[in-house]
Amino acid sequence: MSVEKIRAVSEKIQERLPAVRGKGEEATKQALILPMLDALGYDIWNPSEVCPEFEADFALKKKGQAEKVDFAILIDGTPRIFVEAKAVDSSLDGHEGQLARYFNAVPSVALAILTNGLEYRFFTDTGDPNVMDSAPFHVVKLDAPDTDLEVMARFGRAVFAAEPIRDFATELTYTAKIAAFLRSELDLRDRDASENLVRWILGSAGMYEGRVTANVVDRFRPIVKNGLQRVIVEIVRRSVAAIDNEVSKPDAAAIQDAASAVAVRQAAETAGRVDPDPSETGRKVVTTERELEFFAIAREQFAGSPLASATIWDTSTRREVPAEVGYKDTTGYFAIYLNKPAFWALRVLSEGRTPWVGFNLKREVGLPLVPAEFKVLEPSAFAEFRVAVSGPGDLRALDRLVHLAFAQTVEEHRPKADGLEVATPSCSAPAVDHQA
Repeated sequence: MSVEKIRAVSEKIQERLPAVRGKGEEATKQALILPMLDALGYDIWNPSEVCPEFEADFALKKKGQAEKVDFAILIDGTPRIFVEAKAVDSSLDGHEGQLARYFNAVPSVALAILTNGLEYRFFTDTGDPNVMDSAPFHVVKLDAPDTDLEVMARFGRAVFAAEPIRDFATELTYTAKIAAFLRSELDLRDRDASENLVRWILGSAGMYEGRVTANVVDRFRPIVKNGLQRVIVEIVRRSVAAIDNEVSKPDAAAIQDAASAVAVRQAAETAGRVDPDPSETGRKVVTTERELEFFAIAREQFAGSPLASATIWDTSTRREVPAEVGYKDTTGYFAIYLNKPAFWALRVLSEGRTPWVGFNLKREVGLPLVPAEFKVLEPSAFAEFRVAVSGPGDLRALDRLVHLAFAQTVEEHRPKADGLEVATPSCSAPAVDHQA
């Protein structure tokens, strides 16, 4: 599954539109929707994976007939995605209800898709568990010039994972909501501060000693606005001064600061990725296709090992749950974990001068298992034991390390009551110096 394949299918779908318009929902499914599911890596010819007209045991009756979801996508026999289809000529507005009823009733489903073959709306549960959000966290329009097909690649068969999808959806949804909220509260060009903002400020510790009444709020609206404008001016002046300092001749203190910054960045480079410059703060984390390939191979290795049936202790529900492989991208590395990002097994740097994979292993445990053609890197803040790689395919040659790292993570998160201790595997093979 690749973005290029998705893009190629998207182009073919748009070419077919004149022949599909006006032909109804079934034509849309066959000519537009199923080809996209196929491009995402799902076996559309296998009804045990892409099940049409899915009807659950609890299906609600409507006018004497049970409601059905157009497609249920099952992974390893478990429903994970529901797809509700409409004709390509139809608007998708107002059609979330049935999809939400099914989503809310099937805890294993992590993604719901509403589509007319040209527009895809993606839903999940970023609020209460197993309660589908009323608004989609992402919308893809295949005919839009700026369509982000890279996002669709996250939902492919090879890399599908419930928690990363929820994390991604939460970030998209709440970043937009928080930005809109702050903009509405703090952009006071043509108005005074809102009552909520004034009450929040006056209610802060040590700010106002009296009772905050409606009259007090009205009196403080212009005062809060003036204070906010003063802060904004100070921030702008500080930013301009920083720019001026960069283009002016540096003094001794500036030279010392620059030298310190270089030292910090050089230290970060030993980990393979440099922290962003101050001017780059706020940079978005972009999960690349290459990183998803690392994830797909690692998950395949986990699924093919005896650990596939392992359980770990869920601290939030205080019970054992099946171990599931997920991923989380950061500015420092791409983490592959079990159930929670803190339960990491592998950390990957796929770009940079020296791509590497870090394993959740002690250095002395991993060294004997590294093939001679690979180089072991120095420990970093991200991983004590790291091996340089050229690409995702190298994970296959490092499969013993991958399996052992997953096993270590499983052992670390078994129930405390079991009294289990992680044993350091004994390896008869002599350690090889891979750093020469």
